[in-house]
Amino acid sequence: MAFSTICTTKNCQQLQNPYLDPNTNKVYCSVCNNEIINLTPIVKNQMKQMKQFKTKSTKSFTVKCSSCGKEDQPIIKNDDVFCNLCNKPLSNLPTIFKNMLKENLSKANKDV
Repeated sequence: MAFSTICTTKNCQQLQNPYLDPNTNKVYCSVCNNEIINLTPIVKNQMKQMKQFKTKSTKSFTVKCSSCGKEDQPIIKNDDVFCNLCNKPLSNLPTIFKNMLKENLSKANKDV
């Protein structure tokens, strides 16, 4: 059984199952993704033992941006490939990979 708590964010305040970021040891709301404050180290340790971490979502064709360092699915603008998060061109990608992305990104997110 997962640990449940009420979100401490003023606009959320919902009862939910938070998740722990194992790298920073901070707890986040599973509804609004804001940090939940004032949780004891004992609670965080219990969450670690229960492996109550955020599940990684998998997207097809994700690439790491050389500008912002984050990984996400790129977007196509003006016949070039751009980072979806910082809107800078992905100049670190080989031309053949960019061409493959241009062909397949439009098909990747469509429901079959």
